[in-house]
Amino acid sequence: MNRLTLLASLTAIAIVVAGCSAASGPTYNAYSVDASDGVRTYRVECGGIFETAATCTKVAERICGNKSVQPIEKIDRLRDASDATADPRTMDFKCESAARVQGAVKTAPAPNTRTIESFALQSDALFAFDKSSLDSMLPAGKADLDKAIEQIKTHEGVADIAVVGHTDRIGSPAVNQRLSEARADTVRAYLIAHGLDGSLVHAQGMGSSQPISHCPAGYSRAVIACLQPDRRVSIEVKG
Repeated sequence: MNRLTLLASLTAIAIVVAGCSAASGPTYNAYSVDASDGVRTYRVECGGIFETAATCTKVAERICGNKSVQPIEKIDRLRDASDATADPRTMDFKCESAARVQGAVKTAPAPNTRTIESFALQSDALFAFDKSSLDSMLPAGKADLDKAIEQIKTHEGVADIAVVGHTDRIGSPAVNQRLSEARADTVRAYLIAHGLDGSLVHAQGMGSSQPISHCPAGYSRAVIACLQPDRRVSIEVKG
């Protein structure tokens, strides 16, 4: 794909993964990219002096988890004109799977599993209003996620980690569905970037279909405040 054509089709780019420093390991940056056709794609850049094209591939596989990595474009590193070695350090890709559930893969946990931990994170604390990218996540929300990640890491035999996004009833169902999916995808990427196994972490958006509040009709500030519990991202850990 022509690079200019690809860039012209992108509507938003947000950093979702940051690598380690060169002193402690490979360095890379990975971005979540929302294309104009609604398909979420990613870009990984492995420009450090210790990196190779294989680093980009490994990061892509980690992001995609149990999906397959489908490269869209690979961009070679800058090098001397006499050097003809192919060594792409930037890769645009998407994660492809055989089945999708509301825009995100959801595989059933292994038989006889049980819920061993669950978290309900308020979206108002996780994200800025009407946002879903990593750079719109709020410090308090990241702190809550970090605590959840550390708690999940204490469990042995984890078989499935389900991340489910929810919204309140305000707004159109289509917009709420997309927002819930995008927020769940961002939280999934955050969990994986902080050490959880991507093959176990699955994201799904439910829009406003599963409210837990009991609020009156209307759109007043009081009603919006009452609906706050509905705006959430849940994480269920099974093992």
